[in-house]
Amino acid sequence: MTYDFANILFAGPCNRACPWCIGKSLPDTLNEENLSLFPPRGIDALVEAVNGHRIPEVVLTGTVTDPQLYRHEGALLGLLRERLHPGARISLHTNGALALRRMDLFNRYDRACISFPSFEPATYRAMMGPGGVPDLEGILRAARIPVKVSCVLDDPNLPEVDAFLARCARIGVGRVVLRRLFGDRRPFRVLEGRRPARTFRGNPVYEVEGMEVTVWDFDAATCRSVNLFPDGTLGRDYLLTETGAALSR
Repeated sequence: MTYDFANILFAGPCNRACPWCIGKSLPDTLNEENLSLFPPRGIDALVEAVNGHRIPEVVLTGTVTDPQLYRHEGALLGLLRERLHPGARISLHTNGALALRRMDLFNRYDRACISFPSFEPATYRAMMGPGGVPDLEGILRAARIPVKVSCVLDDPNLPEVDAFLARCARIGVGRVVLRRLFGDRRPFRVLEGRRPARTFRGNPVYEVEGMEVTVWDFDAATCRSVNLFPDGTLGRDYLLTETGAALSR
């Protein structure tokens, strides 16, 4: 069995309140808080799976919180560097709210992805809840690792897509993922009239203003992942909700 990546997932209070948060659809048992726990529950099984299958990437992310709220972020990075096989990359998927304050830790990853739906404050609040818009340009200036932008698309920010991509290009973003809301079956018309340069895991990739822009549909994706949930459950479904559904039956 081959896997594209592994996730270490965190749960607990969050500094944003995304109305589309996938983690909120998981059973409460999976979302047991682990922001103060070191090491995370089930980390031995995760390390064994990553090394046994030579999984190339481990991602620190969250079900219902941001991984940079984890109180032992540096210690966990040290543990993973020590115990994972030499070829494993360690990545961060964050909302970016703490990135500048924790830039020393941010730069200890091999790469990062920032969930960032809009530069416009009103649109950002509609998509992410209370909290100011992170200084994406400042993060890019301070980063010493590759940074990708992940933009979930919904009614508030769909009209802004062209302007959003133009501004990303101006501040030096190299890669953007435009993500369809999980389970959203409405027509998804972005980058119409453009021909994809290639596909990645079943989804089209475009060249836009010097950036690589992927239009991502979770249901079309052909990824495989191992997922360490906050309660210690080790799931093997790319879609986190599939694990939740299996445990609910």
